[in-house]
Amino acid sequence: FVSNNCSKSMDEYFYKFNEIMKVGPISGAQIYTSGLSCAKIYKEKNSNPETEKVFLIGTEGLAKTLCDSGVETFGLNRLERRDTHYWKDWEVDKRVKYVVVSYDPLFNNSKLTEAYLYLKENNAEFIAPDCDALFSPTRERQVPGALMMQIGLMTLLDRKPVVLGKPERHLFDLIESEHGPMDPSRTVMVGDNYNTDMKFGFNCNIRTCLVTTGNAAPSDVEGFPRKPDYVLDSILQHFWMSNFRFNLYGGL
Repeated sequence: FVSNNCSKSMDEYFYKFNEIMKVGPISGAQIYTSGLSCAKIYKEKNSNPETEKVFLIGTEGLAKTLCDSGVETFGLNRLERRDTHYWKDWEVDKRVKYVVVSYDPLFNNSKLTEAYLYLKENNAEFIAPDCDALFSPTRERQVPGALMMQIGLMTLLDRKPVVLGKPERHLFDLIESEHGPMDPSRTVMVGDNYNTDMKFGFNCNIRTCLVTTGNAAPSDVEGFPRKPDYVLDSILQHFWMSNFRFNLYGGL
């Protein structure tokens, strides 16, 4: 399972699959989130974890995923209201070299301003576990996602973050590093989102299968610039995928 939803910790995912959905036993080697990709890239880049700090805009679940992977963060408690006078003499911590921005239900101007100052004055690395514009709490409704937390910084700084989730291939590289090379002819990415799931498959040069029961409707397919290899009306039709060695599923 390959997900851009890094708001949950790995323990929460295990509970969801094994206790609620009863599709287990599911182990850590079967769930890969953009939060895990974030931790992997950070540890590859950071040679001084004792002296270089990570400011996080995100959820407690993402903070726990990073912490469990050996990446300490701070910033979740920035909930107080700070007016413009507060920032006049505020000292920027020069040890902050990374700013991770993801979906944050408690996002506020204080967090935005602090992130901006680290990125602007420290030239900190701007990291986005995902850049999803919307996510779906139900099939009938979409609400703003992580991109809404990132767009202000992108505009002010005229700078794009390093995106570690789908559709970029960092998660695919992480899976291959743990499971070995995947045969593209026997690997398929299954998901309901064209902009993340299908483009992830395209970028990884593997087969793609769009399920039209979520973000994409059957009528959308003709308008796509590149068509998925397969289109299903329901995930229940996926029995034929036994021909594939690796099935990657999105939409957790």
